[in-house]
Parts: sequence; structure tokens; C-alpha cells
Amino acid sequence: MEEKEKLQRNKSFNGLTAKEWARLSRNVWNDLSSPREPHHLKHGAVFPLKLAERIITMYSKKNDLILDPFVGTGTTVIAAHKLGRSGVGIELSKDFVNIAKLWLNEIQGGLFNQIEKNNLIYKIINDDCRNLNRHLKKSSVQLTFTSPPYADFIQKSLKDRQKTHKKSRIAIDNNSVVKQYSESPNDFGNLPYDKFMKEISNIFRKNLEVTKSGGYSIWVVKDYRDTKNSKPYIDFHSDLAKAAVKTGWLYNDLIIWDQNEQRSLVLLGYPSVFYTNQNCSFIVVFRKKL
Repeated sequence: MEEKEKLQRNKSFNGLTAKEWARLSRNVWNDLSSPREPHHLKHGAVFPLKLAERIITMYSKKNDLILDPFVGTGTTVIAAHKLGRSGVGIELSKDFVNIAKLWLNEIQGGLFNQIEKNNLIYKIINDDCRNLNRHLKKSSVQLTFTSPPYADFIQKSLKDRQKTHKKSRIAIDNNSVVKQYSESPNDFGNLPYDKFMKEISNIFRKNLEVTKSGGYSIWVVKDYRDTKNSKPYIDFHSDLAKAAVKTGWLYNDLIIWDQNEQRSLVLLGYPSVFYTNQNCSFIVVFRKKL
């Protein structure tokens, strides 16, 4: 049995056995809730370390290079480190960069700037992700895993969280907060939606250049409502997919991250218009053609 599993690991692109491959192939996930890491608390929207670890396990193998162009406080790079992959994170905010470097320093020991260990490299780069091609070689990245700012939705979320979600489990038990990332005009989180989508398209083009043939780019996003501006539903994950496909990516898969257990239900539109609670995120999976 051990010999069979060894052959399977060598055969699969990600080092998974057939049994592990099947177990991870569910397309609805509801088992990812976990207390936020201390380093997450100063950031308004982070995904769990467990989520990054699962994605990296599924879509890469040991010694591959993992990229996060909106790395925030460093979760993706930390997960890459834990799983024996190289990790590069790009972040506009100096404050978040310092937190990410501190986190890496804690798990490595010593002062962190750029770590090289066992031929693996870990970098946290303070720059605009629009410049990602300056920091990465063409066809060098196996997997990009990220969650971008959601245009100026963050401003709406600030008001929404204050009114409707301030007593939800995600806010209390998980210490979740919503914060504006910065006041920089270059920050994707301060752009109106139309301009945001144009900028995202440019990121997809550059991301495609640095990705290996057959490599992946995976984005965690939420859809939104803007009823005050007569937009009952903003299908962000579909708009993201259209932008990626236009730049040459294959729309490879869609995973639903069910977060209903972490959020209290709120009464929306009552009594005139029925709206469902948007208590899930979408993990949108793109792949570069071979």
C-alpha cells in the first residue's frame, strides 16, 4: 500500500494520492472557520490560514512558488512556508508589510527581510501589485492565491457591519472587523467599481505572464448588494471571471465557501422585497493553458 501511494504521489502534479484528491474535491466548504491569528486583527478582511493551506495543498506541490499580490498581513506566504513551498507576497500598505514580516520572523527566528532556506525563498514586498512583473520571472509561479480589496465596497461594508453584523458570530467569536485599508488613491479598495475592474484586468494580464503553463490563479471574493443605488445584486465573482477569461485565463472551477454558521441572519428588505443573506464567499479558480 505504501508503495502504491508513493507512486500516486509521484504521478499527480500536486503530490496527492487518489484518495486525498477525491477527499478534497468537494465544491462546497463549510469546515474552514477558525479563530483569527493575532497578526490578522489589524486587517479588516483576511481568510483563515486553514483555507490558504488547503488551496496550496490542492493546486501546487513542494518547492513550487506561491504568489499573493494582495498579501495583507502575510497569510498566504505563511501557509506556503508551512507546506514547503516558496512564497512571495506584494502589499501596498507599509503597516501590513511590517506585520507580515514580524509573523515570518516569529516562525523563522532572526530579523526578516528575505529568507532563503532549503532552496526556498520567502519575500514580503512593499509595492503596488501593478508592478508584480518587476519582482517575478516569467513562467515562474505555480499558484497565485489572493483575496483582493472589493473596490469601494469596503466603505459600504463599514456602514453595514456597524448596523447589521456587529453582533454576528463572525464579528464576536472570530474577532472579525471591517476596516478601510488605506487612504491611498492607488489602493484597489478605494476605486469605484468600473475602474477597479479595469485595474483587475491589468493584474490578470501580468499574473498570466509570470505563471507557469498549467499553473493556477485563485481568488477569494464575495458578491454584494447596493440597493441604495438600485443595484440589488452585484455579481462580483462572475465579473471577475469574465475579466480573467478576456485576458487569456481558463475559468477552471468554482468553490463555495459556506459561512452561514459564522454569521447571524439579518432581516433584509422586509416586508416589501425578499433578499437572502449573502453568507458565502466564492473561491474562483483560473488556470493557464498548457
